Amino acid sequence: MNKKPIEKKPRTKKSNPLSASSETTAEPNHRISLIDQIHFYEQFKCKNKTQKELISLINQLSIVIASGPAGVGKSYVIIARALELLKSNGSNYSKIIISKPAVEAEEEHGFLPGDMREKMEPFIASSLDIFDKLIGKTNRLRLEENGYLEVQPLAYIRGKSIDNTILVMEEAQNMSPKQMKTLLTRIGENSKFIISGDLDQSDRYKHINQSGLYDAIQKHQNTEGIGFIEFTEDEIVRNQIITRILKNYKKAENKIIIPKTKPRRNFFKEFLRLFK
Repeated sequence: MNKKPIEKKPRTKKSNPLSASSETTAEPNHRISLIDQIHFYEQFKCKNKTQKELISLINQLSIVIASGPAGVGKSYVIIARALELLKSNGSNYSKIIISKPAVEAEEEHGFLPGDMREKMEPFIASSLDIFDKLIGKTNRLRLEENGYLEVQPLAYIRGKSIDNTILVMEEAQNMSPKQMKTLLTRIGENSKFIISGDLDQSDRYKHINQSGLYDAIQKHQNTEGIGFIEFTEDEIVRNQIITRILKNYKKAENKIIIPKTKPRRNFFKEFLRLFK
């Protein structure tokens, strides 16, 4: 008895819902399932009135600019709220972009190897640390792989229209006024820009009035849709010793020491005295 040959069916490749190359990343159901799986490891709570005011401005306005010293929790509050907005039901935001000016802190390390993302790693490591603290490194990497979290250099933002995005720009004290203008004019539909920096810790400018952060604060104070908030040294939450350190530096800067100099001799007058 002759057996009929068994027809082999073509094997279909199963798509991995968590793969960056998967076509399902663009589907709303995939977005909901992935984002819903991302849970906060650390419950975020505001620690003072100014942090609450920052959250309120982020909720209400398209552009928020926060300034203040290190340790007040600017980055932590901003990134935590950005994640909450991305996760919220009915969110219009498709992703978060993290950016910083690529300025080294008074050191030059030369050529950095790797692709654009790897080159930016040293500059945005502190921001990624906050994501890891809030949702864990594994979840943060999943967001990156699926396009919900992007790292972009400031130079690459030029010419783009940024829609349906929460953009977080940090270390804005190192931006020039021209760079700040370029950034602010990139905002598109359903987007939110949150910019932060510390005018006292610029690695690029000796005088704060040269900074794009200072320039933006001065020019856009009364612009509808843009909000400003400033933290003080008394609102530092990271470690109270930072408050004492910063106050010591300010005391030293405020002390103007005029070196004593000997009066210059007037040899001409001394010469005339010889003939009197």
